[in-house]
Amino acid sequence: MGRTMKAARLHGALDLRLEQVPEPPAPGPGEVLLAVRAVGLCGSDLHYWTDGRIGDTPLTDPLIPGHEPAGEVLAVGPGVTGLAPGDRVAIDPALHCGHCEWCLDGNPNLCPHVRFFGTPPIDGALRERLVHPAEALYRLPDGLDFIDGALAEPLGVAVHAVDLAHLRPGQTAAVLGCGPIGLATLLVARLGGAGPIWATDLLAERRATAARLGADDVFEAADGAAVEAILAATGA
Repeated sequence: MGRTMKAARLHGALDLRLEQVPEPPAPGPGEVLLAVRAVGLCGSDLHYWTDGRIGDTPLTDPLIPGHEPAGEVLAVGPGVTGLAPGDRVAIDPALHCGHCEWCLDGNPNLCPHVRFFGTPPIDGALRERLVHPAEALYRLPDGLDFIDGALAEPLGVAVHAVDLAHLRPGQTAAVLGCGPIGLATLLVARLGGAGPIWATDLLAERRATAARLGADDVFEAADGAAVEAILAATGA
């Protein structure tokens, strides 16, 4: 048996094991060998852990979860420029084909052939090392650490949501649900100049966090008065 490394592998609902798995190969052309330094845990990871599936996607074979990673460059393959050993990077977990009409048109997020970390049968990032395309790595500025880098993927969801809403400075906004994505959306909207911003959630601690992060008012999501108050405040 060749060299091995540690990885967290999910074998079924509530069955997560720390195991030895084969080391990744040396990086090929356009690839980078990375040491994984931080991985965020998404709600989808939690569903695979508790239920062994997400909707119609069951866990049929052992899977390494984790699709919110950041890491350190250990080695670069032939043809890689702009990255060197020691660089700290955020890792895009979506592996696009690069050849379909969507990829060629500059919309790889719509690629029908995308392979996504931590989604069966593609292993995720809860392992010591991995090889990844250089084009899907983003160097972290000096002011950001690996944990910040692991937040790049969920933050990207929030940025995309605000962009799709065409939210502009001075416009009002309501964030319905203040989990990590909702809170990130609140921050992006606030930084973009939106306001007032209202937030709702079922959990008191999340409402308190939303208020601390800049929501002008927060509401209990189960209270129908929240909708009435927001509509009244916006004149809708």
